[in-house]
Amino acid sequence: MYLISENKDVKHEAWNYVLRNLKSLDKKYLLYLLQFPDTGTRYRAWNEVPVLIKDGILTFNEVRELKEYFFEMLKDDNITVRALSWYVTLIPLIEIGLVKKEELIQYYKWLCDLKMEELEEIKAELGVKC
Repeated sequence: MYLISENKDVKHEAWNYVLRNLKSLDKKYLLYLLQFPDTGTRYRAWNEVPVLIKDGILTFNEVRELKEYFFEMLKDDNITVRALSWYVTLIPLIEIGLVKKEELIQYYKWLCDLKMEELEEIKAELGVKC
């Protein structure tokens, strides 16, 4: 499968295909992407959740049942995936009510391990003192 390719260009093009065809993909496949073993691809899928819910492609409840797969990325060994999950993906999920700030407390250690200036804003918004 191209979405787990070691070749970043191939993986990127495969994801672009998914994005172009998002509305015509099978719901089961979209739900599978939210659980995808490759967290780089899974991260990209979670970025689309607010739109998928807004457009009625997935329901709030369907996604809520899978949010543990998002939480796993907040402590991912892949620093890029972990940082982007905190910095890019998290706030929109909070804004739509899918993630509650209280649910994040157990993951603060992994946020504090990230020493990136961009994440200071997220730490402040969540009230995290590292």
